[in-house]
Amino acid sequence: MITTTCILVVAIVCSAYGNVLTRRGLSELGPLEDFRPRPLIRYGWAAARNGRVLGGVAINFGQFLAWLVVLSWAELSWALPMNALEYIVVAVLGWKMLGERLEPRR
Repeated sequence: MITTTCILVVAIVCSAYGNVLTRRGLSELGPLEDFRPRPLIRYGWAAARNGRVLGGVAINFGQFLAWLVVLSWAELSWALPMNALEYIVVAVLGWKMLGERLEPRR
């Protein structure tokens, strides 16, 4: 169970960091405001060339692999509630890395 918990912690940290890194990369591109096909493709292409977005996607892929391992070893009724710890990690990383406000209500 200790190994499973360690892999779960890796998955949680990877997911949170991957999402924060992706958000940071997308903030460099600016908001997506036009959903017509051509601007949407241009935005997607720019995102696909952004190093932070690519890094975030790669880290999220690592999280997915770690999550597969956790689910193969542990019961879902334990793993999924434990995975909710990611919300805390995301809030802290968003505050530290993105300068977001961290309020008690959040």
